[in-house]
Amino acid sequence: MSTLAPTRPAVTTAPERPAASRANLLSAAVLLLALAAYLLYAVRAGLPVTHALAAAAMIALTQVLPGALVWRSIRPLDGWLVEDVVMGFAVGVALAVPVQIVAGLSHQRWLAIVLPLLVAVVLLLVPVTRRRITQARWTGLPWWFVPVTSLVSILFFPQLRSYFTANRLTWGDSLGQPHIDTYLHQALASQLLNRGPGSWPTVLGEDLGYHWFGHAWIAQVTASSGVGLDEVLMRVLPSLMPLTLVLTVAFLALRLSRTPWVAVLAVVITVVGSQGNMLARSTSSLPLTPESPTLGLGVPTLLALVLVLTMRWRGEARTGAFVLVPLFAVVASGTKGSTAPLVVAGLALALVAMMLWNRSLVRPVLIDLVVVTACLGAVVVLVFHGSSAGLALNPNEAAEQTAYADWLGSLDSDVVLRLIGVLAVLGGLTRAALTFVLPFSRTARLDPLTWLLVGASVAGAGAVAIFSHPGHSQGYFLLTVIPLAATGSALGAQKLLEVLGPRALAGVLVVGVLGGAAVFGLPTMVTGRLVPDDGRVLTLQVVIAVVVVVLAAVAGYLVAADGTSRTASAAASVAVAGLFTGVLAFQGAVSGIAPTVTTRVLPTSQLATSQGEIDTARFIRDHSGVDDLVMTNRHCTTLRPPFDGCDSRRWLVTAFSERQLLVEGWTATPRATKIAPHGRDSVTVDYWKPEILRLNDGFIAAPTEAARDRLWALGVRWVYAESRMPHAQNPGPYATVRYRAEDGTASAWQLQPPSRG
Repeated sequence: MSTLAPTRPAVTTAPERPAASRANLLSAAVLLLALAAYLLYAVRAGLPVTHALAAAAMIALTQVLPGALVWRSIRPLDGWLVEDVVMGFAVGVALAVPVQIVAGLSHQRWLAIVLPLLVAVVLLLVPVTRRRITQARWTGLPWWFVPVTSLVSILFFPQLRSYFTANRLTWGDSLGQPHIDTYLHQALASQLLNRGPGSWPTVLGEDLGYHWFGHAWIAQVTASSGVGLDEVLMRVLPSLMPLTLVLTVAFLALRLSRTPWVAVLAVVITVVGSQGNMLARSTSSLPLTPESPTLGLGVPTLLALVLVLTMRWRGEARTGAFVLVPLFAVVASGTKGSTAPLVVAGLALALVAMMLWNRSLVRPVLIDLVVVTACLGAVVVLVFHGSSAGLALNPNEAAEQTAYADWLGSLDSDVVLRLIGVLAVLGGLTRAALTFVLPFSRTARLDPLTWLLVGASVAGAGAVAIFSHPGHSQGYFLLTVIPLAATGSALGAQKLLEVLGPRALAGVLVVGVLGGAAVFGLPTMVTGRLVPDDGRVLTLQVVIAVVVVVLAAVAGYLVAADGTSRTASAAASVAVAGLFTGVLAFQGAVSGIAPTVTTRVLPTSQLATSQGEIDTARFIRDHSGVDDLVMTNRHCTTLRPPFDGCDSRRWLVTAFSERQLLVEGWTATPRATKIAPHGRDSVTVDYWKPEILRLNDGFIAAPTEAARDRLWALGVRWVYAESRMPHAQNPGPYATVRYRAEDGTASAWQLQPPSRG
């Protein structure tokens, strides 16, 4: 048991129960209004109203309801209605994954509804869980808490607007140009919806070695509601994520701090903190992007895992809460590969700290570390199939992929590479700046949470300096840790107020803000903008920034109030300065998220997409069996042969036909990243079975009986022929044209079986 005596949250000693209930109901009403506003914006962007309502209803019924019941059965007696909803959603995400695995493998979509409801029924029928659920109560919550928190989510609106503009549900008579990965996510979700996690859907015979749990969530919503995969992926999920993020952070911080203003501060730092630098550069590092559904769905389970761990260490969670630790660890890892490694790093540091300062918690922290590490290992083996998806330990290449490298241009020495690696790490720690205050407090030092937050923050920032990836995906470690880093800083601010007092803290804030502004802008004012290919200017700017930091520390030391620690005041001033550089970097980043400008897309443009192409793929979906194999003559993002450097990020046919493809695009498969593990080579690596490509494309261009027989033996039953690529006008007698797009861009052929002669 922890040496920290668990105390009841200050906000739970509130008013009478009726008043508390009214406050909670008001908060729930605000949540519903905010959610409705986001969904209405999605409706304006093409989502049918009935589909928005159906998806929301099924998420509430099959995820939030059973999840909230689970949460009420393990959380402390006192809690809040919106917390039950938000944490219930996190539990619901964890439940949706195994549910959809069963539904997909069995080809029984009704299970996506029945199985979650069965969980809810069991919880209500079992006497122990029913008693806990009914005894859990809602306690006082400030009326402004949920409105203010929800209001912060508006800062995600510019990126949401840009995403909706670029990724339309229908293209009409014009050509579209969706984000490069949108249809990949849809293709993966189609695999989980129709066939389960059997194989990579765009290339026959390849393993599904990827973090596909988020795609299982998308599939579960489609299976239960009937709303299309594209609508769930491109409208419903992006609309949910801003509110989900800010409210999950808010209630995590509220539980940990027991103080509403600390929770709101955690939310603000999460969204507004950004990555600081001393080059007066804007850095866009919002902790969400609609272009990565895996990132958005990984956050709730990650934060819920940290909260369950902490409640257990503090003796606040009820019996059985431990069951959620492996559940959240597995689902968080399988949803976004950058989640569990952060927790493992934090738990490892916490274990060392407990050995030094609080041995009574060594055993529980050790058990949690073993469990989370084992879950991560199991996911790597069973879900990722041992694939690193192109992530490689390479500090030099990692440095070359940082923003500093982009600003500096070519890098002229290993010393400069090391320097920008260090600067990237320091910038990544911006949101966590005040987290490092916590270890200097004796009570915080005894709490494993302190070390988990410190360790996770360092691991998230450090990953960008040691790992490289063809798509710069090492940056997801940093994006994933943002909510934890910001929560740590909010807790650090609370501790500073306690130690320094309001007057001294005010002085620290003034020094920190001025120091942060000087660190951010003064080096550039002195040296001018960074000169590309000149590491000397960068070195001079670093020296100026270091001098400013030293001066901020001295000023912080001098403004310390009588009776307070001057050393703590100096360190706090430096931390605030670092945090404020991120705020300054953010203010330019948001204004830089301009609406996507609709330009004319030509047939020869990369990723050019027509409505006719989508309609043709959907025709195949509606007229084929879920296990039918489909082939296509388009494999590259541009109209070109699929050899000698083809960018194979083409996934449209798989996404909208929802069928297994013989071969469409092969980028992102474990085999591609294994063959070409460095740089962006995996994007343009040639397909490793050229004979299949020649058979595939050769038949569509000039059908023959021998080619048809080989394709039939492979399992091919349908052909998607894009008209701008070589294709036969009449594929008979080996295939029958079943559909031609109205705009003439594609046609669907049904392969005829070989004669039985």
